[in-house]
Amino acid sequence: MSEQVAELSQTVGGNEYLGRLEQEMDRRLAEAARTKSLSRKGAVQRLFGEAGETDFQRRDRSLGDWLLEVRRGDDAALERKYGSTPSSMKASMTGATGAQGGYLVPEEFLPKLYALSGERAVVRPRATVIPMSGRSVQVPVLDTFSAPTSGDSAFFAGLVARWTEEGGTINQTEPTFRQIEMVAHELSGYSKVSNTILEDSPLGVEALLASLFGSAIAWHEDYAFLRGDGVGKPLGAVATGNAAAVPVTRATAGSFGFADATKMLSRFLPGYGPERSAWVIHPTVLEKLIAFSDAGGNNLFISSFGDKPRMLLLGLPVVTSEKLPVLGTARDVCLINFEHYLIGDRRQVEIAFSEHIAFTTNQSAWRFTVRVDGQPWMKGAQYLADGSTTVSPYVYLS
Repeated sequence: MSEQVAELSQTVGGNEYLGRLEQEMDRRLAEAARTKSLSRKGAVQRLFGEAGETDFQRRDRSLGDWLLEVRRGDDAALERKYGSTPSSMKASMTGATGAQGGYLVPEEFLPKLYALSGERAVVRPRATVIPMSGRSVQVPVLDTFSAPTSGDSAFFAGLVARWTEEGGTINQTEPTFRQIEMVAHELSGYSKVSNTILEDSPLGVEALLASLFGSAIAWHEDYAFLRGDGVGKPLGAVATGNAAAVPVTRATAGSFGFADATKMLSRFLPGYGPERSAWVIHPTVLEKLIAFSDAGGNNLFISSFGDKPRMLLLGLPVVTSEKLPVLGTARDVCLINFEHYLIGDRRQVEIAFSEHIAFTTNQSAWRFTVRVDGQPWMKGAQYLADGSTTVSPYVYLS
């Protein structure tokens, strides 16, 4: 500004100079007023795109807003904001329309729902997740579950190596493979919500329903991934139907001692690490765990309750979960390497809305449906080279 005033004073005289200065001041004040208004009224426009862009490009693209449009059944808004109509959603996303039951959640919002479920889950963040493009998928697995001959290892599924002299004949051996079929099972639930809440801002609906759906998905997935019987649902890592799960008999009935932990670790498949493996225990087991000490009275259980609470036993994380049985019951303590647990992720989340199910109480119902499967990657316990000792990535206290 001072440079422009100096320039004006050198090039124009008295009255003309004052007139030009007044014009410049007016222009600057107008610009300041416009900038101030942009910090309020224009904030949405500046944050989500420049002026002149369409609503589809700059406004209201949130899961909460999408849920409200589904509630309204507003096909025009769905097409304008999200580039889809019920018919195009069915064609391009292989899902049902609102009239037929629900809408598939747009791909851009799936990470939010899965992130919410992953933050609350025990199994999903550590497991091996396989995308499923259809209802089922075949996953190959090495057949390592037969006892090896002396001097060989079962870990190579029948592939053996021999020391030979130069020019000697090498015996041909081939590894044996099996297939695991992952089939997407349906997990559904619904929740009634006050119509008064639904009339509030999209952000309010998003915070409520995204958290609710994410938590429900995480809880029921986890329960099935740990204990599911495989009938119309995933087969759990330590479920009765998992032939690869190894039980360890506890030393004292109704309790959990350090000797139990060391015995469980001795039956744990080698090659584990703290990133994918964990002790999963029922909260009632904690009182026994915290009391672990050696002959000198040194505590053997490491716990830190600072900024990042963590619990360690024999170098591996300890996770508490109500999805396991209480202390003294089989599977109250589990040691699992989730790298060897498969999750088949269909990644289709369908959400439907009904305003009729609770009409007399001024409530509406939201229903969610997901399709997922879970299977132990190993179909039997692993033999070690001695031909008799078995180990497993799924060990539980019996």
